[in-house]
Amino acid sequence: MAPHKKLILTTPRHPMANILVVEDEQVLGRNVCEALRFSGHDVSVVRTGEEALDVVDKSAPDIVLLDYRLPGIDGLEVLRNLKSRGADASTILVTAHGNIDIAVQAMRSGASDFLSKPLDLKELQIVISRELDRRRLSGQLNYFRTRERAGSGSEQIIGSSASIRELNRFIERLVSTPALSSKESPSMLITGETGTGKDLVARVLHYAGPRREGQFVHVNCTALPDHLVEAELFGHVKGAFTDARSDKRGLLEFAEGGTVFLDEIGHMEPSIQAKLLQAVERRIIRPVGGTTERKIDVHFIAATNRDLESAIQTGDFREDLYHRLRTLTVHLVPLRERREDIDLLADHFLALHAAKFGLNVNGFTARARAAMRAYDWPGNVRELAHTLESAVLFADGPTVDANHLGIVQPSADDTATLDVRVNDAPLISIDFSRDCPTLDEIEFRIITAALEYSKHNLSRAARILGVSRDAIRYRVEKFNQKSGDTEDTA
Repeated sequence: MAPHKKLILTTPRHPMANILVVEDEQVLGRNVCEALRFSGHDVSVVRTGEEALDVVDKSAPDIVLLDYRLPGIDGLEVLRNLKSRGADASTILVTAHGNIDIAVQAMRSGASDFLSKPLDLKELQIVISRELDRRRLSGQLNYFRTRERAGSGSEQIIGSSASIRELNRFIERLVSTPALSSKESPSMLITGETGTGKDLVARVLHYAGPRREGQFVHVNCTALPDHLVEAELFGHVKGAFTDARSDKRGLLEFAEGGTVFLDEIGHMEPSIQAKLLQAVERRIIRPVGGTTERKIDVHFIAATNRDLESAIQTGDFREDLYHRLRTLTVHLVPLRERREDIDLLADHFLALHAAKFGLNVNGFTARARAAMRAYDWPGNVRELAHTLESAVLFADGPTVDANHLGIVQPSADDTATLDVRVNDAPLISIDFSRDCPTLDEIEFRIITAALEYSKHNLSRAARILGVSRDAIRYRVEKFNQKSGDTEDTA
């Protein structure tokens, strides 16, 4: 006796799809249905185009396998009707062998694919699998875009303070004009301390404006390695450097029709700033290793927590790029200067994090609110959001108390300051807890003052500061200043 053959049932590669077969040849229609059902799909069959339109209205199939030659209206007419009704189904048109003209018309009318008779059932399975892959990826993309837009609306800019009301009015005015859709849309600079919401304002401008259907490309200028930043921004051609095995579009080109957000642009290397200036000014880029220029249509928004005017003085930022970026300027006020917004923001973040973690935490004690209002929030709104995320998890009841916040307002004794004095006369006073200048900025200001006092005599300025003449010259060149040197006769 021959051994029994083992029947192996395989799990379909894709989730079950709802497929409508429109085929007037009864035998072919039955064979196609059986093959698709064996693969795990839910399949129904009709014999006319009119029946197909009725079924699509009622059951909303994922895929319609549509024969061209049908009694009554033909497949092309059915396809056009489906598209005019806004049906979401993917349509695969089946035509007679060699009927390329019909296939071309079908693709132009919105068909996802086409097949020729006689049908190869294996090929049919491959085409349906490919279309389900495409629909799945498209659905994921639409989901993420919808979520991105939902989290980037103007309602996310929370506050009742005068500065927030003015910011919302500015955004409303700007996005209602055609300026942002222009191919030479005005670039914008957003300034403010870390955590004030510069990224959020940029996203609101994009998703509320006329470029919302385009890409929003966030470029963190501090995260790109110096040796890769040019290729990442402008792209490269094959062979431009060792690892350039093929052409690659840069982030600026990828954002075509949308917005490029240059976050923390104050930290971008000066060598890249010159090339970026050309992109912002002329809307033209040239890939690394390329010989031809490419036009781009993007809206540039830059942001920084750095004092760019001081960076210009020290030679760390190009003045021409600064003026090009600041066609429109928005400054975001730190949270400590708009304390009336703290309660509104706290309520928002409490509800957000409680919902995210599925916890029943819905309010604050009076002590918690008083602590939040008294605290200076050096990390601004971002620090408040992270503080409340932690507080929701630590709360042992429905309300957040002050001890759940983990914040302590610095006392006067905690303020770190430096006073430089000579003979008890104050020369320099620095408060490290506030907007402290960098060491380069302090050095630049001291050298500038000494040069002005000495009428730009390097030797005299060097003696005043107790350094060598070469040291002064080196620092002057470093700061890109003209020394105006005169001979020292003393």
